[in-house]
Formats: sequence, structure tokens, C-alpha cells
Amino acid sequence: MQTCKDIPRRVFEEVETTLDELGAWCAGCVALNICSTLQKIVEKTTEPFTKTLLQMAWTQLKYIHMLVQKAAESMMDEQELLQLSTPKVRKLISILKSFLPKVEFEITSAVSSYTKNADVSSEDGSDMSDLSDGESNQDPESFTIARMKQEASKDNVVKVNQEETTLIGLVFVKRKHSAFALHKYIEELCIWDMDMYFIRSTYMIGADADEEKNDMMKSKKQDQKLLQFRQRKINLLVGTQLLHSDIDLPKCNLIAMFDPPGSYRDYIKSKGRAKAFNALYYTICSVEEKDYLEKCLSNFSQIEAILQRKIHECTSPTKPFSLADSELAPPFVAPDTEATVTISNAIGLLNRYCAKLPSDMCTRLIPTADVKNLSSGYQATISLPVNCRLKHTITGNVMPTYHLAVAAGALETCRQLFIERELDANLAPIGKEYLRNYIQDAEWERERTARQSKGAPGSSKAKRFYNKKVADILSETFGPGDVCYLYSANLSLSIAMDKDKHNKGRDVFVTQHYPYTVGFLVKEKLPAVAEFPVFTRSGQETVAITFCMECRLNQSQYEKVKDYHSFVFHNVLRIDKFPLKLNTTTSTFNLLVVPIDSGQQQIAWEYLDRTLAKMEEWSERPPLFSRKAAEFVFKEEDFKDAVVMPSYRNQDQPEFFYVAAMRYDLSPKAPFPSPELYSDFYTYYTSKYGLAITNTSQPLLDVDRTSGRLNLSTPRYINQKGIPLAAATANQAKKKKLGTRERQILIPELCDIHPCTASMWRKLVCVPTILYRLNSLLLSHQLLSRINKGMNFPSLSHTNIHSGGKLDLGIDFSLLQAPSNLTNQTDGDNLQTNQNEDDNEPVSQCAVEHQQKNGLDSAAADSEENAGASSDEDCNISDIDTDVTDDEAEEDVDSIPIDLELDKEDNSQCQGPSVTTVLHALTMSNAGDFINLERLETVGDSFLKFAVTLYLFCTHPGLHEGRLSYGRGKQVSNFNLFLLGRKLGLAEYLISEKFEPADNWLPPSYQTDADYVPMEEFSVNSPEKESKEGSPESGTVKANKNSLISYNLRTQHSITDKTIADCVESLIGCYLTSCGPYAARVFMAWLGIDVLPSRQPQGQENKPQDQDNKPQGQENEPEVSELDYGFKLPQPPPGLIKGGAEAERKLTRLFAGLEQFEESIGYKFKDKAYLVQAFTHSSYIHNNVTDCYQRLEFLGDAVLDYVITRRLFEDKRKHSPGVLTDLRSALVNNNVFAALAVKWDFHKYVKCLSTHMLTGIHRFVQHQKARGDKIQAEQYLRLSDEGESDEEVEIPKVLGDIFESVAGAIYIDSGMSLDTTWRVYFPLMRQQIVKFSKHIPMSPVRELLEREPETAKFQRPERTKDGRARVSVTVAGKDTWWGVGRSYRIAKSAAAKKALMALNAMES
Repeated sequence: MQTCKDIPRRVFEEVETTLDELGAWCAGCVALNICSTLQKIVEKTTEPFTKTLLQMAWTQLKYIHMLVQKAAESMMDEQELLQLSTPKVRKLISILKSFLPKVEFEITSAVSSYTKNADVSSEDGSDMSDLSDGESNQDPESFTIARMKQEASKDNVVKVNQEETTLIGLVFVKRKHSAFALHKYIEELCIWDMDMYFIRSTYMIGADADEEKNDMMKSKKQDQKLLQFRQRKINLLVGTQLLHSDIDLPKCNLIAMFDPPGSYRDYIKSKGRAKAFNALYYTICSVEEKDYLEKCLSNFSQIEAILQRKIHECTSPTKPFSLADSELAPPFVAPDTEATVTISNAIGLLNRYCAKLPSDMCTRLIPTADVKNLSSGYQATISLPVNCRLKHTITGNVMPTYHLAVAAGALETCRQLFIERELDANLAPIGKEYLRNYIQDAEWERERTARQSKGAPGSSKAKRFYNKKVADILSETFGPGDVCYLYSANLSLSIAMDKDKHNKGRDVFVTQHYPYTVGFLVKEKLPAVAEFPVFTRSGQETVAITFCMECRLNQSQYEKVKDYHSFVFHNVLRIDKFPLKLNTTTSTFNLLVVPIDSGQQQIAWEYLDRTLAKMEEWSERPPLFSRKAAEFVFKEEDFKDAVVMPSYRNQDQPEFFYVAAMRYDLSPKAPFPSPELYSDFYTYYTSKYGLAITNTSQPLLDVDRTSGRLNLSTPRYINQKGIPLAAATANQAKKKKLGTRERQILIPELCDIHPCTASMWRKLVCVPTILYRLNSLLLSHQLLSRINKGMNFPSLSHTNIHSGGKLDLGIDFSLLQAPSNLTNQTDGDNLQTNQNEDDNEPVSQCAVEHQQKNGLDSAAADSEENAGASSDEDCNISDIDTDVTDDEAEEDVDSIPIDLELDKEDNSQCQGPSVTTVLHALTMSNAGDFINLERLETVGDSFLKFAVTLYLFCTHPGLHEGRLSYGRGKQVSNFNLFLLGRKLGLAEYLISEKFEPADNWLPPSYQTDADYVPMEEFSVNSPEKESKEGSPESGTVKANKNSLISYNLRTQHSITDKTIADCVESLIGCYLTSCGPYAARVFMAWLGIDVLPSRQPQGQENKPQDQDNKPQGQENEPEVSELDYGFKLPQPPPGLIKGGAEAERKLTRLFAGLEQFEESIGYKFKDKAYLVQAFTHSSYIHNNVTDCYQRLEFLGDAVLDYVITRRLFEDKRKHSPGVLTDLRSALVNNNVFAALAVKWDFHKYVKCLSTHMLTGIHRFVQHQKARGDKIQAEQYLRLSDEGESDEEVEIPKVLGDIFESVAGAIYIDSGMSLDTTWRVYFPLMRQQIVKFSKHIPMSPVRELLEREPETAKFQRPERTKDGRARVSVTVAGKDTWWGVGRSYRIAKSAAAKKALMALNAMES
């Protein structure tokens, strides 16, 4: 064992050896490198003599480095640097220069790296004190070189490309210090010598047996270097001979052995790295070693030739096929391309075909040949793997020899494979792209090349601009004398706001008790419109759009209506800002707002005239300071139901207040709330504003600020999950703290009265929300009518659409319920409202103007932030493993419908989805509404997958699972759904952003000014615009600059491709839940998704559509052939692929023992072959009477996904979209299915011949039984306490596959009954459904990101030497944790689990 006293001797031997082999420059580099290692040893040494000895060695090494550094500083060119090396090094340099590319270049600067790296230590952080012994008797002045070149076969056509001539080289040395020093020398020389500019080198050392295996930093750096070498960022790797034994490297065209190989093993392993075409292999030696090396190389070459000959004899025991042999079996020639397969290459082609069949890591599928010796010769019968499309055996011609018979059988097999379209026109095997849609691929390529912004077509990163659509029925213009229709928007208070929510303790305002309401005029008569809620200060008010009368306006009336309409949006709502301009003739949204007499249901002309007259007086009023000083006479009737404005405040941004009460107990001479500042109100106004108050006996006004919040589609005190926000509780606490005297007090003499009454103002603030919701409902009606008309489904009508009823937001708003003390306060003294909802903080006591007020929407913003922060569905990952007993499962089983009635094809009485349901499907999750498409999208996505799967399974009985999955992926891909949705024009119907009337809504009868170019750029990085995966990722639209938008927010919106695809899935969910599965299939077929057979002529399925000349967003009805609605899918083939008594007997033998399984699941199969097939792995060659389980697994996966998703969707608890998605992901995954298969003994019946697979199943079964069959949704990992050596519990995929294949078998055997499949599988999964419903699973990654959203960051994955993935996660200010696994997902999960465990420990 080496001691500290031995180190100085070994150190100087290492430097001396480097000096002899590499030269003075490298010796100085090694001396400096060892100095850093010695310094660490000195710091750890306590014995004085040893410490002194090591310090002396350190000093001498520094002196050696200083001498070399002094020589380097005096160098003038590269020739002087070469003189500091040995002839062997110089020869290596000349070899490297031979790879100089033929390009011109210029060096602009050159800086020596010797002094720059003067303090460098080992790059990989390894301990360099364990130095290897090295002897050198080489004469530095004489050397020779032995060169070997791999020659190409004469039969091959030599084609040299640029990659084969570009340097990719390895230099092997014996000692690790030599690798380090040689790399540094080459790196330095590249700076001096312009002919070496192309070399980018690094070094690596192999792992010795005594080295520390768990040195994380060293392993990480080594992996980084390997990655750079594979990516050609580094083209020269200097390493030890240990390097080539266990590391995967790219094809190299230069191998240089700087030290001669010591054995044949070293020779053949190093030479094996020269994999590139025409690669060079060099061995550099001294003159003294020349004869010995040539002898060794000769022996090595002879050994290599013997081994190659032996291998050739084992693989090709017979002589090559001759021309005469080819005449015995004529070649097969493809008719179109004249591609040929002969008896000599048929076996190779057949093997390549079998290699493309779907298999797992444990199985290698190969054809088998049964050769019979007949009297006339040999005849071979070929059997292909069980999942091949050719199920029968193929017999070849009789041939004179055994091997010719096998080749002839293979040739006949290739011919039949071509007939079955398993080989293409060039006789190449067709892989999974068998069901390739060339039209869709062409569309993809066209979209990809046309896209200038980032993001693949169909993804959530691909954004496009679309126009916002206005319902056609609201787009018609009308003028004086035209027939128009009057509608009223009747508001009725359905759920009053809780009085505790009012910080001023006022009673709610009841709108229906006032004589006037809001109405509007339109050109066309509207269909029935569903009632919908708006959320005012009073609570939830229901809006009913009611037809009043048909009317014609004369010129005078028309102008008055236009003036009142302008008054509403300019003087009351104040949203007609630049560049909006009133234009009733060219606006795309044509509607005029009018006041309506609630009793007579007609236009209130008297009220309209009075309002316009007051408005004219209001606009001509003089400023307060210029008015005549006459004594003010207070009239109570003037301030009843009034809106006032303090006339002494800023007139550019006026503030308006409802008069809540007239305080006769207060006057201008009343004491001021802050007596230390002012004695009374009179003094305050005269001193602060210089105003004269003429009437000191007038009562004061108790007022409330008018509403500045115009989006009333959602309440303020409830988030989108129906949970009360903390803001309400804070307001209540503050009210109790401040007392009931909290008021805003104004003096009547100093106020101007607005022309609009308070009761009408309260209704007018609802107008933007009413019209916004009205247009959305009419758009939904319009789209639904188009779809029903295009489908031409017997029970669906495009004229008689269910458009009435109520819009259900899915939230219980009884949280807003107030005591039943609603009164009609019409007198000025008692007219009361609730708190100012636009100010989260109430004004201070007695409401003086000198105190600061918050912004208008501060409370709303706080509410939304609280809504985003609160979550009722989060749980710790440890909660997932909480056991649920059978008794607990029984308690909750009532909420789980066992009979889902999924086999009921359609509802013959159904008229189609309701308009309100379609509105759900058109509303995105980031629209900030209570309704969105996510629930319908989830069930629609599941049914889409199921319908496409069933169609492919039934119409392509011979295709294997790989091709079926590829075909399904193309059909259900987001890109395909995006194309279908775009052709339907869905983007213009979508509600994709939060409703902000002042910013992104076009008021009716307004248009953007023609002189205005909507290119104003401003940032929209508000977190309110953010959304989760699957919707637009943020409100930022990349236009001319990052994070800026340059489009008209009022008339356009930016939508991602995936959003349109999600909408298509939600529409499928609409028809599925409303009309049944068959109507949903017809809708999908109408769109262009292959789920039903049709009468369409053969060859026109993928007729190209020319869309280049069509404007974006233009509506195009899908071109659909006439569907035969009575035609059903073909029945799937029987499970037994071979007939006859022998096949039946073999099936009986294979079925033996499966009777117990039938009893355990409670289902008896009619066709036993389906159950045998469900348990047969592709490696089980003894079963040739049924297929393997892959096709049934493909079907069963979709069946289970749909029935489980539908069960969760129908749950009476009405899971939120997030919970629904989480539960679906937790229950429908291979980990859970594999664990359930073990729990219910599925593993006992697997028919498999793979030893590796059976061993993996056995280990997982033992692991599960030891844990009491505990089931979790995430990957099973055994986490180590230290380091990164986590042991992954391998979950055999075959277990999850057979769980799904049995479901597919039951579905087919029961006559394609989903209800039967659910009745069988529900008892197997009931405990997990109940457990996960109580404790919603959350992945460790998601839990960590939600716990540390700002500080947790995952790094890019790396690849370890053994091929596993390694991922690190850093929580800023805390620590970094590592995870390792066979895939990136597993490694990331392991890292997140470690981080969570550590964070929990820190907090505890």
C-alpha cells in the first residue's frame, strides 16, 4: 500500500517519464498538475516529517514548472514549441495535420494557453496521486511508425463524403498523466500553428478498479465530454487504454496508439474503434521496438484472419449461391419498379422484415424453417412470427440441398409478403407507416415550412391570429324606416349577496323594482336565448332576453336612439376610447341600446328624451369656480336615485357616486372626523379648496362609488372552483375593526348631478357583459346549426335547436345568499347599496377626500390571485399510498355508477347538444370564466381514441399493433384535429381570452377608426393571461418584438393550434354526452375522421384540398361523402386463426388452467381463443392457433381509458377539469395496471418464453407481495439516502399489457359491450378508484413545482456511462438533488422525490 512518504518518489518518476516520452513542455504541465494534488495531501497530513517532505516535493515541482514556463515565454513560433516535445509527439502532430480541410481561413489573434492554464488542475477532479509506474528506454532522436489501413471490399462502391474525411480521432496512451499533458500540448499548438485550427481536443481517462466509483462530478464531466465528442463539437479524444473497453463512441476515422499494444486484446479493441469507412490505424514506436512491434502486428493479423474465417464458417457453412442455383428458383421481380429479390438475398430480406415487427427488449422475432428430406430433394416450410400478417405457413420449391430449400422457402415468403402489401414497390419492408396519410404529411410539411415563428404545427407553441366573430344575426345593419326588433334584458335578483360581505352594512339593491330597464334593437329576430347570470354588487342576477315588439324608427327617432347609445358607452360606461368610432352603417356588430319601460315593454321615449336633454345641459355647465355665488337651495327630489360627481375634483378623470342616503343629521358645520386638522366640513372645504359654501344647513350626502368593474360574468368573492376567497374575510375583519361609521360624505352644493339615474346606471354597467354573453350564445347557436345541417343526422335538426333554458356555470352560488330582507328602497333617505366593489380597501372613517384610494380593479385582481393560489385538489405524494379499506370503498361505492349504459348507441329523441353545452366547448380555460371546455375535452379525447381504435381494429384485422398505433396516432394527433377545426372555422368562434370590455371588446355599432393602424405595441406579460399545458401558454404574442403584440385586441385574438384541436375534442364530447356514441361517431365522420364506413368511392379518401388561396379563418364546410347511417362496423375475426380438429385440441391444451381465472374475474368466455390470445406473448412460439396479445392490448387500452374516463365524468361529485385529468392519468397508466395484474393473479397465466421477462415479472411480484399489494400511480423507486444510486423497481410492461388485453378480449367476446367490460373490471379497480378520488395523486415533479414555483429548476438530462438518464433539480438557496433512471421521466421523478424528502426534513 502506498504511503505519503512514497509519494515524492513516485511524483518525480512520473515527471521524468513524461519528460522522456512527451518532452519538456508536457513535463512542466504534469508538474503543475501534480502540485495541486500535493497541496491537498499536505493540508490533510499531520505528521511533521512527512508534511515537510511533501512540501519540498511541491517546491521542486513548482521550480520545474517555472523553468518550462520561462522557456515557453521566449518562444517566437510553433517550431520552437515543437522543439520542446519528443519525435513521437512531432510525428503524431504530422498525422493530425494530414486531416487539414481544404478551406481558407485567417487567424485574427493567438494567445498562449500555457500561462493561461498555469494553475490548472485535473479537469475531471480526479485524484492524480495514484500514479502508474512507467519505464522509458526510448532514444528520443530515432523512431519509426507502423501503419495499417482498413481496405474496402472490392465489391463495394466507394463513396467518400465530408463526414468520412473530417477528423474524428482517438489517441490511446498508457498513463493518465500522459493523456492530460498530450491534450494540453495539442491545445497549445493549435493556437500557434494555423494548420491545426480544425482540431478541438479533450482528454479522458478510464476507471481503474481502485478508483472511487461514486465521484459524481468526475462522472458528470466525463459524460459531458463524451456528449461533445458524439456531437462532433470535439473531434480528437486523448485517453488511456482503459477507455476503449466500456464506452460507446462514434465512428472514428483515426486511431493512434501512442504506446504499442501490449496484447492482442488491446490491439483488437483499439482497432475496433476504427469503424469509419477507410479509417486509419497507427501505432507509434521507437526504432528499438520496431522489429518486435512488426512481429507482434503480424501475429495479431494472423489471429484476426483465423477468427474471421471461423466466424464465416459458422454463419455461412455452405459456399455462396451460384448462378446455377439462381436458375433453380427464378427471382421475384416487382411489377412497377422491377426491383428483384433472388434466392441469394431472400433470407436477408425476410430477416429484415421480421426485425420491423413490434417486439420488446426481451424478444427477438425471427422466422423459422421446417425442412423435410423428400425423395426428390429438400423442401422447407416457413413459419413467420405470430404477429405477422401472414398467419399460415409458406412452402417453398423442392431443392437439391438443405440450404437451398430454406432460401427457396424464404423467396416464396417474400413473394407472398409483397402480395399482402407487407413489402413496398422496392421490395423493402413496410414498417409502421403502413397506414400513412400522405395528404396529412404534405399538409404538415407545408405548414412547417410556411411557419416563420417557433412552434411545430398543431402544438401549443404555434400561434396564429384570427378575427373575432360576431354572430351573423347581429351583423345586419338597419336604418330609419327599416323593420327592426326590440328586445329587453330583464334582470332579476336570484341570489342576493351576503350582507356580511358589505363593509358599509347596506341592504342589497333590487333592480326589478324600478320602472325602466335596458333593451336593444337588432335587424333580425333572434332565436330563443338561454337565461344567464351576471354578478353585480347585489349578488347573482339572472338575465332573460325577451322579445318585446317589431318596430320601425323614423329619422328623428333613429337619431335619438343613436345619441342615447353613444351616451351609454361614452358618458356612463366610458369605453369608447380611441381608436373606436361610432358608425352604424359599417360596423360588424350592429345593435343599438335603448331604455325600455318595464311595464309596457316598449322604448321609454319620455325617459330617453329627458336623459338627452339633461345631457345637453350637463355638457354646457360652467366650471364650479366660475359659477355665480347664489345661495344654494337643496331639493331632495333632485338627489333621489341620482348619480353625483364632485365638481371640484379633476374633470379629466371624473369620479361618480351613487347617492345612498341623505344625512339630515349632518351639515357643513358638523364636526370634522379629524378635529386636529379641521374643526368642521365648512372649514375643510374653504381652506383646502378655497370654495364658498352658501347653504350651511343643507344635509350631507352618504354616497358609494359607481362600479368600474364591467366584466360581471364572474363574482368577486368566489373563485372559479366555487370557493370563497380570503378577500371577503379580510373585508369583514376590517369592517369590524373600523366600525359602522365608515362612510364617504359629500356636500350637495359642491356636486353635479349626472343625467343618468342611479337605478339605470346600475343596469347599464351590466350591458357589456349581457351583450358579450348574448353574442357567445348566438355564435354557439350558429355553429351548432351548421354542424347539424352538415351531418344530416336523422334525429338532429339545424332549425329546431335547443337554445333556451339556463346557462349552468356548475357552481353553487348559495354562498352569496343573504337574509330575506330585500326591500324596494325608492326614497332618497333609504336608497342603499353594498360596499364599493372596486376598492378593496374602504375609504377612511367619515370618508374625507384627502385620503388615498386604491385602484379600480385592485379587489378583483386580489381575488383572481387568491383564486389561482387556492387549490382543493392538492395532496402530498405520500397521501397516494394511503390504504383504503374495503369498508371505506363500500361507503363510497354509491357515487360510482356500476352500470354506465355505455352500450346505448343514441338517443332517438335527442335534438342535439344544447347551445349552452356548445358554449362550454367553445370557451377556453384561460378565458377567466366559470365555464370552459376541459371536462368535455377530456371525455371527447377519450372517446375519440376509442372510436378510432375500434374502427382500425375491425377494418384492419391483419395489421399488427405497431401499424395500428401509428394509424391511430395520425388520426388523433393535434395536428390532424387542428386541420379539421381550421377547415370548420372554429378559431373565430372561440372565446380565448378574459373579457375586458375596455381593452379587448368591440362595443356594438362601433368600429376601429380607418385612419388608425393597429400596430401599437405594449407588453402583456400579466400572469392573468397564463394558462396551463394544452391552452395558449401566455398572453404574449411574438410579433415584431418579443413579448409585444401588434394586432387589434378588439377585433382579433391569438390562438394556438392545440387550442383548436382541443375544441374539436370538446365538440365530440358535446355530441357524445348529449346524443350518444353513434351520433358522436357521425359527427367525427363528418369532420373527416375515420370512425365509420362510408359509401365514398375507393381512392378518394384523401382527396387533396387546395387551401392556398383561401383567406385565413374563412368557413368551409367539410367535404363529406354520403354516410350510410345504418351500416355498422364489421365484426372482428374469431380468436382462432386456424380451423380444424387439431387446432381445437391445441386450443383446449392452451386453455387448461384458465378456468380458474374466469372464476376469479366473474366472466366466462364464449370464445376461449380470445382469452388464450390475451395471455400469449409474441415470444411464445408454441401457440400457433391464435394471435399474440398485442392487438387485444391495443384495443383494451382504449376501452379501459374510455370506460374509466366516462365513469369519472359521470360521477355525481362533478369533478373539476383538473381533478378529472389527474384522476384519469392516475388510473389509466401502465404502473397501476401492472400492479393490479399482480394483485389479481394475472401474472400466473402469462404464456412467455423469455427468461429475462419472466425474471422481471417474478421480481416485481415479490416486491408487490412484500408491500401488501400497495398500488401507486408513480414509478416505483427505492431511494438511497446518499448519492444518486437509486434503485428503480422495474415494472414489466407485459403485466400492464395483459391487463389491457384481457379487457379487449372481454369487450370482443361480449359482442363489443362496454357495460359488460366495466362490470367485470370495476370490482378489480374499485379500491383504487375510491382511494385516488379521496387522495388525488400528484406526481413528485408537479408537487415540487407547485411547492417551489419560483425557485425549483430542473437541469437538462445527461447520459451516464451505463446508458441511464441523470437529472438534477436545484431549489435556489437550499440544495441540489440528483436522480437516475432508465428514462428521463424516471430520473426526473427520482430527483423530485429526493428534493421533497429533503424539504420536508428541513421544515420538520
